[in-house]
Amino acid sequence: MTEEQEAWLVSEVMDVLKMSESEESSARRYVRRAVDKILIYCNREDLPDLLLSTAAQIAEDMLKADMAVEAGKDVASISRGDTAISYRDDSKNQDYTVAFMKDYEKSLNRFKKINLPKDLKYD
Repeated sequence: MTEEQEAWLVSEVMDVLKMSESEESSARRYVRRAVDKILIYCNREDLPDLLLSTAAQIAEDMLKADMAVEAGKDVASISRGDTAISYRDDSKNQDYTVAFMKDYEKSLNRFKKINLPKDLKYD
């Protein structure tokens, strides 16, 4: 990953999750983890530009799943008579995030390189 790619990813993640400047190191750490996972899965040394938005989304989902950032509570229902607001269960949101992460394989398979064994007699 180039420095420009990392800077863009960190700013994108921070912008989407509305993170403060003091949380930049956390965003940077999760971006690096997401990119490392992509590079390992795809057997690559470089990060294609087409995968930048996927890397940002993975980093965002990782931050939310680890509850490193406030994901915001989703409203499940609102009653008007005597005012009652109920929120969704966060544990179900984490399960959804884990399942959603598995869907990235489909996007990443296009960029996967074959890792062939090296023949030592040709080195």
